[in-house]
Amino acid sequence: MRMNRLIFALIFVALYVVGCAQTTNGSTGGSANGRMFTSFSDFIGARVASEAGSVFSQFIDPVIPGVRYKYFSALSDALAALTAGKVDAVTLDLPVAMYTVARDPTFAIFPFVLAEDRYGFAVAKGSELGVRGNEILKKLLETGIVCESEQLWFSADEDKKALPKLEHRLDFDGTAGTIRYGHQSTMAPMSYYSPEAGPLGFDLDIVSRIAYEMNMNVEFVSIPSFDALLPALASGKVNMVGGSMSITEERLRLFDFIGPYFEGGTAFLIKKSRMGES
Repeated sequence: MRMNRLIFALIFVALYVVGCAQTTNGSTGGSANGRMFTSFSDFIGARVASEAGSVFSQFIDPVIPGVRYKYFSALSDALAALTAGKVDAVTLDLPVAMYTVARDPTFAIFPFVLAEDRYGFAVAKGSELGVRGNEILKKLLETGIVCESEQLWFSADEDKKALPKLEHRLDFDGTAGTIRYGHQSTMAPMSYYSPEAGPLGFDLDIVSRIAYEMNMNVEFVSIPSFDALLPALASGKVNMVGGSMSITEERLRLFDFIGPYFEGGTAFLIKKSRMGES
């Protein structure tokens, strides 16, 4: 079932780039900002932006040699560099890329995903939070609640987006403790901040449900950058972190994970005017 949703996402990406070979004046061909992108080989030697602390290079390097990485502390800075022509592409998790294109049609998703990816919530090694969290997440997946949340948060209907109001447990009193969840506030639709509604996002939705089923309160702790998430967990500042965080062998040596709660992939975001004809 999870793979079916990944296939759906890839079809969704393809729909995004239909007609993208045309520039805004209706012509095709070269771009003032550099090469056109038609295949992965066109990214050899390209300048690719990533957020500091991300592991996208692990997925890119086996497929595309010679990529020149530029790291930024915030996604907004990476997108600004792409707009200004300082980089050729930004590498993103597929759901974040989809959301970014929906909000800014000057961008496009290159219609081939580099690698399938699995996202999870990191917790301390041997933590009971990890054991119980996985038990609850399994039920949320089996009952379709996670799928329903995906449809809400990945949609363009901002008015309907809100964290769940959970009231079905008559015995809930929050006495089991507090999940202090560390997240970035700039990674829509996974985790972000609204001046009107406060912390929002798909990840925060799932964490809220896990905490509730464990009879725990939840506190959302904003962490300034992705590369500061795992150090915050290791230091005890928070007891769970996430945000399109890939479950990798290296991270599993140091932390346990609740998940995967979503299976996506690594995608290139480029300027729409630089999408070549296949």
